[in-house]
Amino acid sequence: MLSHPGRSLATVVGTIVGAAAFVASLGLGSTLNQQVTSSFDVRRATEVVVQPEVSDDREPWLAEPALQRLTRLNGVVAAGRRVALPEQPLHRTSDPRHGVVGAPVLGTDPSALRVIAPALTTGRYFDSFQEDAQAPVVMLSEVVARQLGVHRVGVAVFIAGRPFTVIGIYHDVTRRPEALAAAIIPYSVAHRLGSPVGGRGTKQDVLIETFPGAAQLIGRQAPLALRPEAPTELRAIAPPDPATLRREIEDNTTRSTLMISVIALLIGTISIGNATTAGIAGRTGEIGLRRAVGARSSHIFLQLVLETAALGFLGGVTGALLGVLTTSVASVANGWTPVIEIRVALIACAISAMSGLLAGLLPAARAARLSPVTALQK
Repeated sequence: MLSHPGRSLATVVGTIVGAAAFVASLGLGSTLNQQVTSSFDVRRATEVVVQPEVSDDREPWLAEPALQRLTRLNGVVAAGRRVALPEQPLHRTSDPRHGVVGAPVLGTDPSALRVIAPALTTGRYFDSFQEDAQAPVVMLSEVVARQLGVHRVGVAVFIAGRPFTVIGIYHDVTRRPEALAAAIIPYSVAHRLGSPVGGRGTKQDVLIETFPGAAQLIGRQAPLALRPEAPTELRAIAPPDPATLRREIEDNTTRSTLMISVIALLIGTISIGNATTAGIAGRTGEIGLRRAVGARSSHIFLQLVLETAALGFLGGVTGALLGVLTTSVASVANGWTPVIEIRVALIACAISAMSGLLAGLLPAARAARLSPVTALQK
C-alpha cells in the first residue's frame, strides 16, 4: 500500500467521502433533532385557563387562599384572576359624543397580567399597589391607543364615563390574543365598571402559566386546588401537547439522514471496488511474480482482500474525523449545540473496513485465478 501511495489514495477516497458523509449526516441529523426538541419545548403549551361550569355570585374559587393553593402546585409559574367585561365606550374627553371607541375591557390582577405578558411599547405594568388601592389606571393595546389618538402614557381616557390614567401601551402579547384589541385595568377596579362582575356579559376565569410540558398535568390538578369541595364545577382548558408531532418530525429526520448515510457508504464501497479492479490490472506482473516464486492463489486473494479492508478502515477513520469536524463547524456556524456520538464514528470505521473487504472480494478472486505464465507475459 505504501509503495504506491497515489494508487492507495485513489482507492480510499470513496471510503473517506462515504464515512465522512455517514458521520456528518447522522451527526447533523442528531443535532437537528436536538434543535427540534428544544424548539418544541420552548413553544409547548404553557397556558391553562380555568372557568366555572355555571356562574356563581360568591365565586369562592377566586379567593386568595384558593389561588395560593394553585400556585403551590409543582409546574405553575404564575396564576391570577381575570374578568372579561362586555365592550365598553372609550373616549379622550369627558364628553362621550367626541371620539368614542368601543373596546372590550379586561380586568386582571398583577399575576394574570404576567401570564398575558403584554409586550410594552411604552410605559409599564400596573402592580399590586394599584390593585390593592383600586387605582384607576389602564393599559391600552396599540390598536385601541391609535384609535383614541393616545401616543404616550400619563394621559387620561374615559372608560364608561370614568377617568383612567394610561400607564402603558403594548403592541403584542405572549398569551391571550384577545387582549390585542382591548384595554386592561386592575381586577379590583373592574368591579366598579358597568355590569357587576359575575353579572350578565362578564366572564371570570383564572389564567395559569406553566412550565413547558406541565400544562396537561396542571389542567387536571387546578380544579381540585381551586375548589377541593366541588372540583367538577370548574373546567380547565389546556391545549394539547404536540409531543406526537415532535416525535414524527424527529423520526422523519433520522430516517432521512440514515438513508443519505447508507447511500454515501454504498457509493464509497463501489468506488473502492472500481479502484481495486483498476489497480489489479496494473499489478498483473507483480501478481505473476509472486505466484512464480511460490505464492498460492489463497495468498494472493488474502493479500488483496486485507489491503482493501485496511484501506477501507483508514478511509473510515479519516472520514469519521472529517464528519465530526463538519458537524461541529456547521453547528457552531448556526449557533446550535452539536450532538456527536462516538459510537457512530466507530460504526463508520467498522462499516468502512467491511465495505473495503467486500469491495475487494471480486477483484481479489479474479487476481487469484491468474496463472503465473499469463501474468508474467502481461
